[in-house]
Amino acid sequence: MRALASHLTGVLAVSILAPIALVLSACSTQAAQLSVTLASDFGASYTPGTSDADFQITVENLGPGNASGVVIHALMPTAFQFAVTNSIVTNSAARTTPEDAQVGVTNPQWGVWSLSSPTSPNGKTSYASISINFGVSITAHPNTYSLAAEVVDDSLTDTVQSHPIQVAVNEAPQLGVTASVGPTSVHPGGQVTYRVTVTNKGTGIAPTVDVLVTLPPVLQYQSTISPFGGNASEESLITPVKGAYLVFYGGFELPPQTTLGPGTLTIEFIAQCIPNPGKGVYPIQVSVTDATRDHVSITNIAPLNVFGA
Repeated sequence: MRALASHLTGVLAVSILAPIALVLSACSTQAAQLSVTLASDFGASYTPGTSDADFQITVENLGPGNASGVVIHALMPTAFQFAVTNSIVTNSAARTTPEDAQVGVTNPQWGVWSLSSPTSPNGKTSYASISINFGVSITAHPNTYSLAAEVVDDSLTDTVQSHPIQVAVNEAPQLGVTASVGPTSVHPGGQVTYRVTVTNKGTGIAPTVDVLVTLPPVLQYQSTISPFGGNASEESLITPVKGAYLVFYGGFELPPQTTLGPGTLTIEFIAQCIPNPGKGVYPIQVSVTDATRDHVSITNIAPLNVFGA
């Protein structure tokens, strides 16, 4: 019968550590030694909306024997969900049974491989390896979270687990926007009211929020209906110019979401149809940004039926 001895192995996301191998001994064959490391592409701190949350698992067979039936896992908190496999790079590893990770799970797994024993071309040792780069959707509240990777093959009765990495999730805003118009039709020279609502459903304040509404060329901005709705505060308020079709508001601060709901800003303004418009249905576009570079936009929204002269 085969005997087994296991050790944890791994690497911190921003540290370089020599992996600890698990030695698999057998009474009739040479032993296989597997090592596994986990690292993040973004470092130890993650701010939602600023970069992709990509991770990389690397498995090596340090030999001297072959390893077969190799399956690789990522172990993540519930607010970390697998999104996509970006790449799989192998060296002297044959995939015997394709087994891909499922979107939305917190314990994705990939398999199944056979890793050959080490070779020494030109006197330099080469190890069979598998490197998986994958993206994660992170919806976690601000805190520090622990992640790890593990690998198993058909000779193991236990798993080989990496050293855990620590990921600090930072506060961040999450902007959203909706728009409507009333009435939904207008004659030449008539007026309509647009209503734009910006929300912040994130965990951080959205500072210096700017709102740009692009009207169709048959409409011109006239005036703002005061006061603004919602719980946003005004920092250095910028308001539109009368007669413009680019309607720009700037200088708001939206609080983060709480148990009472998201931070909100509601803007209502009046636009007037020009005397000789072309008949048709005209939507608007809305773009919202803040100082943290969070951005959201909507197009072909709030369609308005314009009657010809």
